[in-house]
Amino acid sequence: MAGLATVGDYIKEARVLLQDTRTPFRYTDEEMVRGLNIALMEARRLRADLFLPLFDVPVLAETTPDPAVPVAMDPMYRSSLVYYIVGRMQLRDDEATTDTRAAALLAKFTSQLLVIQS
Repeated sequence: MAGLATVGDYIKEARVLLQDTRTPFRYTDEEMVRGLNIALMEARRLRADLFLPLFDVPVLAETTPDPAVPVAMDPMYRSSLVYYIVGRMQLRDDEATTDTRAAALLAKFTSQLLVIQS
């Protein structure tokens, strides 16, 4: 997950974890970008300091998303955003096994953001 710099990178990595790598995809790019937008807003709520100096949360276009658009996030927390996207996508599935996985991924997102290294 080291190369997470653009919208396309996040979508590609989330698809790998979701095992959704063949077309037609179960999850659209628009749904993935919506999940990324919400992940950024949640990250801002939990760790406003990550968005200094302006506390600005970038909002990415969900309709016809451009995969080349950069996502400004400290590299240490980029994988957390992927976990949020995957957890959110799993929530929409109607299987008992995915609910547990979704909850674990969303909890991992939160715990990774809240751990402060000294």
